[in-house]
Amino acid sequence: TAFFSILLPGKHIPEHRGPYKGVIRYLLALKVPEPKEKCRIRVGNETRHWEEGKSMMFDDSFPHEAWNETDGVRVVLFLDIMRPMRFPLSVFNELFMKLIAISPYIQDANINQKHWADRLEKLFAQEREKEKV
Repeated sequence: TAFFSILLPGKHIPEHRGPYKGVIRYLLALKVPEPKEKCRIRVGNETRHWEEGKSMMFDDSFPHEAWNETDGVRVVLFLDIMRPMRFPLSVFNELFMKLIAISPYIQDANINQKHWADRLEKLFAQEREKEKV
């Protein structure tokens, strides 16, 4: 799974955890507003500040939350990578991931992602217009 996580100014994603230990999440910061110290993520007991071009990996089943206490938009690329496992768990994990991919849970997420992408495009268009002034 790959998608963009877009966190608008002043927003907080409350603590949550992924439902399944079969994936590891890779994150790459693409756009981080200043001051970067106000744009952060907490996984377990560790808090990190985003830096453009820097990445991190973590177990999505651990509790995590994120903040954007700036006036700008934060954009992070998310990649869910299948966790390496020994046989027979590797076969189960692969089958489970294929079933999840066709589930209504993921299909609804894809629809929501398209709506977010449309909203983001409008937001970026507004920012480009502001820069012209």
